Amino acid sequence: MTIIPSGELPKKLLILLFLLAPIAAFAGGGRQESGRDSGAETIEGGQFAGSSLIDAYEYINDYEFPYEIIPGEDLSVFVKLEKNQVLSIGDNFSLMIGLRVNEQEHFSRNEGNYILFIHNPALLLQEEWRNAVLSVLLRIRRAQQSDAILGIFNPITNQIINIPDTGAIAGALTQIMSTRKVYANDSILDESFKRMAAIDNKRNTRFLWITDSDLLRGNNSAAERAYFDFLIKLQSQNNISFSYMGYGEMPNWADMNSSLKNAGGNSYYVNTSSELSDKIWDDYNLFSYPTIEKIKVNVSLMPWITEARNDYRAEWYPVTGFTPTAAYYTHTQANTIKNMDAGAHRIYLYYLRIIAENRVFASTANEYLREIAEGRTIPAGFVSVEYYSFTQGKTIYRVFPFQITFTDDYDSYAVRVDQVVRKFTVLQNTAFILKELNQLVNNRNYYNAILLVDSQIKLLEQLAGNDAEILADIETLKKNRDLLMEQARSLNYIR
Repeated sequence: MTIIPSGELPKKLLILLFLLAPIAAFAGGGRQESGRDSGAETIEGGQFAGSSLIDAYEYINDYEFPYEIIPGEDLSVFVKLEKNQVLSIGDNFSLMIGLRVNEQEHFSRNEGNYILFIHNPALLLQEEWRNAVLSVLLRIRRAQQSDAILGIFNPITNQIINIPDTGAIAGALTQIMSTRKVYANDSILDESFKRMAAIDNKRNTRFLWITDSDLLRGNNSAAERAYFDFLIKLQSQNNISFSYMGYGEMPNWADMNSSLKNAGGNSYYVNTSSELSDKIWDDYNLFSYPTIEKIKVNVSLMPWITEARNDYRAEWYPVTGFTPTAAYYTHTQANTIKNMDAGAHRIYLYYLRIIAENRVFASTANEYLREIAEGRTIPAGFVSVEYYSFTQGKTIYRVFPFQITFTDDYDSYAVRVDQVVRKFTVLQNTAFILKELNQLVNNRNYYNAILLVDSQIKLLEQLAGNDAEILADIETLKKNRDLLMEQARSLNYIR
């Protein structure tokens, strides 16, 4: 792919690009759980992971980011095409956008208010967990500036218990332990946000909800989700961000993360008291170093480029009659990220197709295109990235046009494939395949389920090397394949 600095674009091409650009906003967030661990644990128990346990678009961000930070940049942006040459008969290719925030030392500390809510007070009746909460609150209070508030929300009084010094921590935890009651989500959210909005020290506030239950599950889950979204979006305008920390019941990660991406918070899942302590500190520490916010990333494509919702190429997945579940593939060309933390990264993949060369140039309506095309090279689209930089104190706007060259030389075409983009295109499919398995099994479509999983194992084995995440995915997929084979044999689909 050729990336052209916006300042060097021909005027005609600039006009065409911006005429085709939609006005839009982008979705993302801080750091979210993908459900990778819960998927692995579920198959260990002899069941396929429910689709709600896996957030496929966060799954890809669990892998190591493939590019180095650009020195001096608060946000490094990478726009890459899988192929910068495409076959003249038409072709499939992937667009990868990588965002990487600089490390914490690049940014300045800006202390904020940090409020905890322990949804189930029974957590504190366990000495090990109570001590973990006590130790991390001691650490936070010692790190905070004196006028920043550290507090715990008490649902009995609908007040924030202020912790002005380390000596007040034990008493605050005793108050929460004495409540012994698990209150309904809606009443807690409304009241707690009111109290945080009333804090008058003008600092940003983080609300960390620690719970053993899925906040978005109930008798009327759609209404609860809508209300939850409304409240956290409303309060994000009051400089209140919301983080979720789960233990016990596994939440619907896709729904939870979708909500948090609009509010600037993170999601975590912990199994031990030490994890609880470490992740509370991580959340507080990241919150205390504002990096970038109000991030908008937009993908604009030329009319001769179309986007597919998924990418199960025939050369990779030899399946027939497989119709992917449309609800799982919700990627958009325009999304909004409330903020990103220091050191955080995000990867976005788009699966694109270009029509045949003769069709691109056939219409008389494309006379203008013929004028600006250089030989067989034509514009394909552009990515725009906008964000507010705390280090520069202003909004930054950047444009990354990309172009494609038609070719009939297959040897040249094959060697110019960007193997990093192709690798991540394959990696993205692990989560989607795992999400599809329940549906395929329910439809007794064991052949395609087994072929998908087995094909993905073979593809990942070619990419794995010593990558721990990929090797773990291979083991999870093998266990899923074994369970599929076992069930198919028990139903006589396989003899």
